[in-house]
Amino acid sequence: MFYRLKQFLWDITSPFKPIDDEFLNKYLDKKELEVFNELKPAEKHHCIRVAKDALNYINKENIKDTELDQCWFMKICLLHDIGKKFGSLSVIDRSLLVLINKVLKGNMCKYNSSKKVDLYYNHPIKGYIYLKSLNKYDDRFLYIIKNHHNYDIKGDKLLDILIYYDNLN
Repeated sequence: MFYRLKQFLWDITSPFKPIDDEFLNKYLDKKELEVFNELKPAEKHHCIRVAKDALNYINKENIKDTELDQCWFMKICLLHDIGKKFGSLSVIDRSLLVLINKVLKGNMCKYNSSKKVDLYYNHPIKGYIYLKSLNKYDDRFLYIIKNHHNYDIKGDKLLDILIYYDNLN
């Protein structure tokens, strides 16, 4: 519950905080920065927090997975919510959707005829489709983007890290 309050406060204060351009420039190329900058400030800050926390964890735990290239994984963390560029959810919208979804025990997806509910539930697939259309990312990259809200997948180390820090932030 506390982390939801923290997320709400981060969301409402995000327009007044500077974006960490140095961090973004380290991991995203020019085209990726253009795409990233289509997100609202709150989403940008969220993605940066997710990436920084994931990077700290990877370094702290000294994870050297054969498939883990830090720059590659940071791109995933920074772009994981890019599907949200296809709609608009205010801080109130997001807060209400999270609460309603909790009350409905995850069954709010039945009401995805609403643009806001559709965006809330389907931004991972929207991001996957968009990034795939750029013909720039490998299948593993796209798989993680597409499944970053799929809690049924267990044991995928990188997906687990992204899901954990996405939920934390």
